[in-house]
Amino acid sequence: MSHSLALNGSRTQLISQLIYLNDEKTHFLDQYCPSYGHERSKIDQTLTAYSSTLEQILAEFSEESITSAVLIGSQVKLCYVEDDFTESYTIVFPHQADPNANKISFLSPIGSQLLMTRTNGTYQLKIPSGEVQVRVEEIKYMNRGDLHEEIY
Repeated sequence: MSHSLALNGSRTQLISQLIYLNDEKTHFLDQYCPSYGHERSKIDQTLTAYSSTLEQILAEFSEESITSAVLIGSQVKLCYVEDDFTESYTIVFPHQADPNANKISFLSPIGSQLLMTRTNGTYQLKIPSGEVQVRVEEIKYMNRGDLHEEIY
C-alpha cells in the first residue's frame, strides 16, 4: 500500500470517528454510561474535547498531525520515568479493548488519561497503587485504512 493511500485511509478513519461521535454521542453515552451524573458528564466533556482535537487534526491533515496527539486508534509508546521501562498501548473504542494485546479503551482509567496527550510530554498517571510519571515517547496512528472493523 502506498504512503498516500495509507494516509487517506487514516483520514477516512478519523472522519468516520468524528461523524460517529457527533451523530451518535447520546447513544454512545447511553450505552457506556447510562446513569446521568458526574461520570457521564466527564465522558461527555472528553468526547467534546476529542472531537475538537479531531477537527484540528483534519484541518491541517498530515503524517505529523495524526501522530501529534494520542487518538482512538493510536499506538502510544510510554516510558516510565522512574525505571526507564517502556511499554506500548493501543487506544481503542470500548468494544475493541483487549488488555492481553495491550489494546485499552479510551474510557478506561489509563486510556482516558492518555487520550489527546502529546509526544515527548511527561504526565502523571493515576493508577490503583498511586501515581506514576510517564513520558510519551512515540505515537503511531494504527487504523491506516482498515475500514472493516466497525466503530459503532
